[in-house]
Amino acid sequence: MSITAYEVQAHGHDRSGNDYGYVNIMYRYDGKKPCPRPEQCEKMEVMWADESVYGPPAPGSKVGDFIKTWRMGPFNCGVFTHREIAHQLADSFTGLKIKELEWFENPREKTLKNGKPRARRAKWLPEREVDLVYLYSDCYIDARDPAPIQTDFFTVTRLDAWGETAWFMCSPEMAQRLSAMDFESLAIEETTIVG
Repeated sequence: MSITAYEVQAHGHDRSGNDYGYVNIMYRYDGKKPCPRPEQCEKMEVMWADESVYGPPAPGSKVGDFIKTWRMGPFNCGVFTHREIAHQLADSFTGLKIKELEWFENPREKTLKNGKPRARRAKWLPEREVDLVYLYSDCYIDARDPAPIQTDFFTVTRLDAWGETAWFMCSPEMAQRLSAMDFESLAIEETTIVG
């Protein structure tokens, strides 16, 4: 009725935890529900987030190896990363898939919160152009009845009264190998999901 593994998440700050000036991504809701699982949608609709994951002030323009999601839904089965990192990991380890992104302009890119046109480029837009994708696992393990883990990366799910919740995770061996790769803005920590 539980599973212990290593949760993999992007951080919106540097290794020291002092610099929070990194860009954030948000899903484009636009009055509709986001796709519950990545494989159930053709592309993930995203935009640059004008608000910080950690509260005011707005995020900065630095681009890390992995990009934090501003508003994380209950279904967290992957991370946003650069295309070359995603291919490097997907080619080397099992259980990973790559999903293309469809980008939309955040209305705040041209307009301030008070409705006036923006005079300068927004500080929360990335400092350079980036080619990002969503890296996820379509290997699902139910926390209430965990099966033996057969892949390096997997998604743990739990269905409760609020719906389905998910966690993007990896094996202990994979956690060690990921840590040794020393990626910027990636957190890997041991987590127990009770079913």
